[in-house]
Amino acid sequence: MTKVQSKRFPNAVIIGAPKSGTSSLFFWLSAHPDVCGSKTKETYFLADGVSKFNRGLNFIENGLDAYTRHFEHCQGEAIRLEATAPYIYMNNPFTVLPSLETQPKIIVILRKPSERLYSHYKFNRYRMKNIDMSFEEYLNPDNIPEGWQDYLEQTDYPLWIEKWQKAVGKDRLLVYQMEEMYRDKVQFMMKVASDLGINPEFYDGFDFFHRNKTVAVKSKKLHRLGLKFEPLVPQWLQEKIIPLYLKMNSSKVPPITAREKELKEQITRDYSESIHKLKALVPTIDPTLWE
Repeated sequence: MTKVQSKRFPNAVIIGAPKSGTSSLFFWLSAHPDVCGSKTKETYFLADGVSKFNRGLNFIENGLDAYTRHFEHCQGEAIRLEATAPYIYMNNPFTVLPSLETQPKIIVILRKPSERLYSHYKFNRYRMKNIDMSFEEYLNPDNIPEGWQDYLEQTDYPLWIEKWQKAVGKDRLLVYQMEEMYRDKVQFMMKVASDLGINPEFYDGFDFFHRNKTVAVKSKKLHRLGLKFEPLVPQWLQEKIIPLYLKMNSSKVPPITAREKELKEQITRDYSESIHKLKALVPTIDPTLWE
């Protein structure tokens, strides 16, 4: 594909993995004075299909130049950032992002496989309310809902990391672990900032705000309405409104059961070989964080 020359395109894109802290990372980076985050966190602009997430603006119907409209508000910041977590599994982003003249750094944050799968399960059962099955049923490949991607295969990280390394080069694929993020947020964000070439000292004393925590939603209709209007609300105002909204329209997710704990331990054993392969691809990965 011909290189596209425009400084209006992103030069850093968080592509995944879903339920691994991508929302927090996007908003924490966007708060940096040298970073301009896209108007909508998950633009889905380069998605492989047109959906409710990108119906108003997408690569398929509007062409690549329309991508720049997500960054029209930027004023010369060193980094123009977007974060669409499912990009890691899609074909269009894999083809288009390496072709950009801006040579974007591709950011991936991964999570312990058992924790990612359990979080994905809880998110869909209690927050989105689009499944009604036990965690054990959810882990059965035969029970993956029609139209869904294979979330078990998606958690086999080496499949996707190796593919993206070949596409953009190891030096432009930045791979982190969610556990590293929450162990020491300041040090983690200082490392990410350094990797992006922006001042890491900004995060010394930074007021972190956790995003996208899974809760049990009371009203599915109200929650979907909130998601629709979220992109229109400035980040500083979201940080004031979201805690109030969660008090009004959420309840606690049921505590983990003994059987669910057993299943998570089994997942860790099942993915041990996958983690070993990932370590070979990305030497900076610390498998002990996933034990």
